[in-house]
Amino acid sequence: MISFFIPIRKNSRRIKNKNVTKIGKFKYGLTEIKVNHLKNFRNIIKKEQKIEVEFIFSTDCKKVKNYLKRFRWIKIHHRPRELSTDDCLDKLIKLVPKICMGEYILWTHVTSPCFDHNCYQKFIKDFLKYKDKHNSSFSADLVGTFIMNNKYEWVSHNYFRKKWPRTQDLKKHYTVNSAAFIAKKNVYIKNNDRLCNKPIPFVTEKGKGFDIDNKEDLTFFKKNIYKSLFN
Repeated sequence: MISFFIPIRKNSRRIKNKNVTKIGKFKYGLTEIKVNHLKNFRNIIKKEQKIEVEFIFSTDCKKVKNYLKRFRWIKIHHRPRELSTDDCLDKLIKLVPKICMGEYILWTHVTSPCFDHNCYQKFIKDFLKYKDKHNSSFSADLVGTFIMNNKYEWVSHNYFRKKWPRTQDLKKHYTVNSAAFIAKKNVYIKNNDRLCNKPIPFVTEKGKGFDIDNKEDLTFFKKNIYKSLFN
């Protein structure tokens, strides 16, 4: 079984009511969009009958809870105040394996509105293929360009060997886009983390890992991405 874990906090410092603000036809905004993604994924899995899944939403938001109650297939974890602060991630990670029944835990966010049911399918399929060598994985964006660190040193290539190599010859670098993490449950218990020491990155299609973190992100999503996804 794979346990989907979706944390939703009531308060957001950068955007008030970020997770439930109406977006287009979605009255409950990002939360409703993600529920639709997971509902579509669940329907596909039910037809294939290959894996069992459960969906656990952990929230301290009354509005979110009232919305989620209409879905029998969703389990609601009533998140206590001490697990709803800005610095509670480690504590939440310790809790997750206690409330998830699955052998694997897939941690995902409503703030990734472009990571849809097809992405979850590919993500899980890719992970299960390599699970014997890598017992965790994360969604990532591949950076295939020239990168310099804060010491003004090139990290993408050996400048002294070749100043401007072809971009396809550069070292591969991955940025975590936080759309999804997956790991065996014992990774949470042993590492107190969502990933093991050597996770394998899952490169998302361009734009699928878009994360809404601030007002600018939300505005950009509404103006430039929403229509292409839901019209």
